Amino acid sequence: MTEKITIRKATPADARFIAENVLRALHIDETDDSHIEHLAGISRRGDTLYSWRNATIAEYDGVPAGLMVSYDGAGYRRMRDITFPMIRIYVGDDYSSMDDEACAGEYYLDSLAVLPKFRHKGIASALIRELFRQRDEYGIPLATIAVDPGNENAYRLYLRNGFRRDGSITVFNTTYDRLIQP
Repeated sequence: MTEKITIRKATPADARFIAENVLRALHIDETDDSHIEHLAGISRRGDTLYSWRNATIAEYDGVPAGLMVSYDGAGYRRMRDITFPMIRIYVGDDYSSMDDEACAGEYYLDSLAVLPKFRHKGIASALIRELFRQRDEYGIPLATIAVDPGNENAYRLYLRNGFRRDGSITVFNTTYDRLIQP
């Protein structure tokens, strides 16, 4: 049997998977179930940054194995103004005055995560190819991401997939490299 990666848009039923993997993408491994359910509630909405509408699921042999949250940067501020007050309950800090992560003319890769047992199977690269396909479908000229320069594996993944460094950005009180793919 040949193992196969399939890509699909998320549905509201994927909200818990989205929540768990947004936390994984943020390297938040220790959390209680109430926090995951809170974020799942945010993911069930259609108007938040972490909405199921912005999520793409990678399945490996029919099993959810990875997640990408991406969106048109033109809608970032509107979704952020809805999402941030909702996650403030979880994170405790007020990030409402933080720099924008994305803007018009950018298709932003907000979160990317692959479950540990499915890593090194091409899932992250398949999701990035889907990011570029979505960007092109919407006619947006630039794909962007903020990546921790200390996360060498992620950094290599993005460079290998055509991203290049284009300055830095400070979000959530942390400075990241801004990567672009025209």
